[in-house]
Amino acid sequence: MTARIPVEELQRFVTTVLTRAGLPEEDAAISAEILVAADVRGFDSHGVARLDYYVGRLEAGAINVRPAIRAVAETPATVVFDADNAIGFVSGYRAMRRCLEKAKESGICLATVRRSNHYGIAGYYATMALDEPGMIGVSMTNATPLVVPPFARDAYLSTAPIAFAIPAGKERPLVFDGATSTVAWGKIEIARRKREPIPLGWALDAEGRPTTDPFAARYLTPLGAFPELRSHKGYALALLVETLCGQLAGGVWAKYVGGSRSQTLGPSGTGHAFLAIRIDVFRPLEEFLADMDDMLGDLRRARPAEGAERVLVPGDLEYETEQERRANGIPVHPAVLEKLREIAERYEVPFPA
Repeated sequence: MTARIPVEELQRFVTTVLTRAGLPEEDAAISAEILVAADVRGFDSHGVARLDYYVGRLEAGAINVRPAIRAVAETPATVVFDADNAIGFVSGYRAMRRCLEKAKESGICLATVRRSNHYGIAGYYATMALDEPGMIGVSMTNATPLVVPPFARDAYLSTAPIAFAIPAGKERPLVFDGATSTVAWGKIEIARRKREPIPLGWALDAEGRPTTDPFAARYLTPLGAFPELRSHKGYALALLVETLCGQLAGGVWAKYVGGSRSQTLGPSGTGHAFLAIRIDVFRPLEEFLADMDDMLGDLRRARPAEGAERVLVPGDLEYETEQERRANGIPVHPAVLEKLREIAERYEVPFPA
């Protein structure tokens, strides 16, 4: 039976666990908020199901719990951070916060981060912009190689997610968070927990052949899945993310990123990139918000296709999921619940009701 845990209780639990695993209290709180935000928004593959992974890396000394995160290059509209092997939640949060501050002054800012670690859902950082008046936020990251390029047999690219958040006036904002692979690896993990087959085109086996068996899956396909379905588009988008988060950031690209699928010792070398845009340097904010309302309203009122109930805008399902889960608690799969109980016992942390 799937249990439901109140959001605040789960966040307190994760904060305490991460503190006892070695993170300073402030860093643990930031990390817990971002990790639980994934579950709140319905990204169950990137939430507390991965707590054991982060704890394992902390226990192994693979993450620097007292990093000196610093800007190594900066202009009025750009900043480059060296994360000093910090946990990705903290380096990502601090980089996006600085990116937003600079954009308030210059109108736009691009921030890159090198020598970081896995930072959870890309969408959290993008939506930080929605807390600031008249700002657009973009977030992206690389990770370990899991995605096989078209016509190749081996994985070279990461899932390379891109997220953006654009405000509106009366309408809900436009929010997107998605991998440039056909699916994120977390979808494979969910299928394994449920012991259900996966759709053809999601993944490849160890020999590079398409498979519907989640336990045989070893690699992912680019967005589009197969060359005949134009997978070169997902491939190209992934290369954009890799370039901004790797070469431009002064770090490594996915082929050389480690640690996201294992608890091996040593830094992962993950890179991130963030963009913040102040809308009113381009046009009056009220006019922009009104035009966004017109577009998003038209889309939401569009005639549904046969068999469909309504037309959605990116971010609608996540918004509705968040409202429901904040009211009724976060559903936690029995297998994840058991793993959380093990962590609670190991660190002598009271388990949430």
